[in-house]
Amino acid sequence: MATYRNHEFSEETGQRIARSIEIMAGQAVLQWDELAGEYTSESIATMLAKGNDSLAYGVTIPEGSATACTKVGANAGIASPTPGYTGVPAVDPYVGRGSFRTLRVNATIDADGAPHVTAIEGDGRFALDGSNGSVWVLTPTLYWNFIVGELFVSDTKLPGMQPCPCAKLPDGTLRPFMLTARYWLSNHDGEAASISGAKPWTYNVSHNSLISQCKNATTGYSGKSVFDDWYPKVMMLLKYATKHSQSVFAGCTTYDLSYPVTVAETGVTRVILSSANAANLVVGSTVMVGTANTDRNNATAHDVVDSATITKVEAYDASNSAVYLDLAATITTATTHYLKTAPWHSGSTDGVEGDGTPTAAGRTSGKEPFQLQGIELMGGFYEVLGDVALSNTGDGWEICICWDSKNEATTVTSDYTRTGKYLPADENDSWKYPTHPDSAGGLLFGTGAGASQSTGMCDGTYTNKATTTGEREWLGLGHLGNGGIAGLWCVLGDAALGLAWWDFGSRLSGTGRAAA
Repeated sequence: MATYRNHEFSEETGQRIARSIEIMAGQAVLQWDELAGEYTSESIATMLAKGNDSLAYGVTIPEGSATACTKVGANAGIASPTPGYTGVPAVDPYVGRGSFRTLRVNATIDADGAPHVTAIEGDGRFALDGSNGSVWVLTPTLYWNFIVGELFVSDTKLPGMQPCPCAKLPDGTLRPFMLTARYWLSNHDGEAASISGAKPWTYNVSHNSLISQCKNATTGYSGKSVFDDWYPKVMMLLKYATKHSQSVFAGCTTYDLSYPVTVAETGVTRVILSSANAANLVVGSTVMVGTANTDRNNATAHDVVDSATITKVEAYDASNSAVYLDLAATITTATTHYLKTAPWHSGSTDGVEGDGTPTAAGRTSGKEPFQLQGIELMGGFYEVLGDVALSNTGDGWEICICWDSKNEATTVTSDYTRTGKYLPADENDSWKYPTHPDSAGGLLFGTGAGASQSTGMCDGTYTNKATTTGEREWLGLGHLGNGGIAGLWCVLGDAALGLAWWDFGSRLSGTGRAAA
């Protein structure tokens, strides 16, 4: 064993990382297992335990149309953070508090579902780009108590509390800590990954495809889990005390743009658009270019440029602007071509310290992803839950959960727990607007009826009519053009379990192997 003390940090990560680990670790010493090439989970768990405050942070949640919640318990009196953006850190009074501690790490998951941390940001080993594996946000294993109208969370098992969803491994033992993928799912050299600078894995992602894409049968990985969905929702409620997540961060939900090319060029790495249209684009965002103005799922929508990042926009002539793209090879454009916005590549918030967006305008513009508790979210596409399916056998759209990812299947089997909880449904195939949150075995969802995009949960839930039977996948968050329908509580629930589309993605999970 070699010992690694928490004051050794690489220069580029600076004092912020030093403070982060000092707060997390106290006087604890992390131990490095040279033979295994990882930090021992026991020493990480000890580090976390030394930083526990054993406080119950709570929030009361109105059941009606009101969106504002009330901070209670240890949460009372703590100001909501002021989000930041690249170059301007967030002002966050929750940093360092027991239940809200985070670290960015590289880690692997073994076939039994146990985590193995191979690097911690600042130790000289850590990498965002996949050269040292996937990037995760490490948090304490949390405990919670939820009843309709009230939520409490702690880093310690207090009376009446239970472990957070997916906290238990399949053998019933408690995880030493929790890991959530920092980035959305990407395909890195043929492997499901969470890394910076990657195109999100879309077009062929569904509940069913994730089983093979994440290699559920032979590894401890899976698609996005109930915990991965639970954590941002709980943190939003506790820190910002609102049911209206888009009032804090709109996400990339109003950025469904399609523009004709105005000047043809050969051998270039740019596209010429009218200046009026180019002014609506965000440098750092992603676009596609195709030979036809058609749905993004069609090859002709992206047969010139599949997915490229805008590096700059500058004047071309009196009425046009040049949109420069991060391309490895030159392209030829024609005035019959169209540029369309596309889901963002991961890593857009790498320069953001704390909760925030790439630019100052990004919080409310509807054009940018955001970072919450170190997790990059809402890049312009839905995220499929790998361990959840909706099933209607005649009683409505019931939420079904497969707690151990090795048992996930392409149809709802006996390995799925029928929770007895249902998404809102009526006589129409339509968006519904729930009023308040409920829990289906730990999966938080909106329930009730009669709200709107500015009242109640503020996010839409789409279900087929209550009389329709069958099985559907759970698509969360929203895509480029959802606008006020989208948000942390949004659910699109009308897609068959095997349906994939350009705006369907997911997130690699390290907590899919779990016990109920």
